[in-house]
Amino acid sequence: MSRTKKDLLFSIALFLVSNGFVRGEEDASTPEDKDSSFVVAPAISSSPGFGNGLGAVGLYFFNPDKDDEISPPSTLTAIGMYSDTDSYFTGFFGKVYLQEDTWRLTGGVPHGRVNSRLDIGTAEEARFENAFTVLVLDAQRKISGPWYGGLRFITTDQRYKAKNATGKTYLDAFEAEDTRNSKIAALVSYDSRDNQRYPESGSYGETAFAYAPESWTESEEYYVIGASAASFFPIRDNQVLALQFKGKTVSEEAPYYERPTLGDRGDLRGYTPGEVVGHHQLLLQLEYRMVFTRLLGAAVFGGGSGLWENTFTSDDLYWSYGAGLRIRLQQENKVNFRIDYAIGENDQDGWYISISEAF
Repeated sequence: MSRTKKDLLFSIALFLVSNGFVRGEEDASTPEDKDSSFVVAPAISSSPGFGNGLGAVGLYFFNPDKDDEISPPSTLTAIGMYSDTDSYFTGFFGKVYLQEDTWRLTGGVPHGRVNSRLDIGTAEEARFENAFTVLVLDAQRKISGPWYGGLRFITTDQRYKAKNATGKTYLDAFEAEDTRNSKIAALVSYDSRDNQRYPESGSYGETAFAYAPESWTESEEYYVIGASAASFFPIRDNQVLALQFKGKTVSEEAPYYERPTLGDRGDLRGYTPGEVVGHHQLLLQLEYRMVFTRLLGAAVFGGGSGLWENTFTSDDLYWSYGAGLRIRLQQENKVNFRIDYAIGENDQDGWYISISEAF
């Protein structure tokens, strides 16, 4: 489902007329302490899946231990957003680094509702509603150097409602049913990035094996295996080449929301999540990032993905490319406002607006 130039102008106009464009300050309660700061800004989203959304986001950066000069800044994030597709998203997230980056603790509670209108090759769009609530808890400990290991617990409540006959056919075809599931994952990660939000050198990777036992689900037991890696190469002053690889596979019993799809969370921008779904995925994308001034930058990107059910063929290969603008909201923690436009195959395209990089 494409987004037009009118949609983008609408979103940018909302951003510019919002009072206080952006506010980043040191914590006024501790004027002598430079270890805490916050960013408050309008939350603008434009994507093929969610639509054009407006809300607010707050990021609080802090250091739990003032004597710790090794750990990256810990972060608390709160966000609320409503879109022109009658969709909404709220969430509270935290990431805490402790004992000179020996421990990394992450938690999040996203909640929302997405009204999807998918082009699935029929005369009528598939329209349906998906309401969700998720709890994520993650604890990792340093193994050696940049290597970490740990556990992740996720519990998910998913609800679906068809809005037309084609939507019901789509949900039935993928067995998308109301469900509550929990799973636990074993993690191994590697992190040598020089910055958590806008790295200019180093690499990050994670492998996770997640298992949902039958006693924790409202369906059958299933597993999800995922791996991702990203490397960042400084080309010259203020120019970075970013390379990302991802892979994911799920068992046949995995519920609909666990299956890989194009366009999900910045993966292969230009596609509407849910229009192409499979059980196995491999993805590779490149992004060239440039900073022109203290406040302004840009990026060009492209990539490809294989997404298939059982046997891979050339028809299961998809491509996309695009470009974007970056506006620096806070210099200290390199917080960017991102506007991307991506083009995929078969007239697929989309605008993407957020306050974080795609990867």
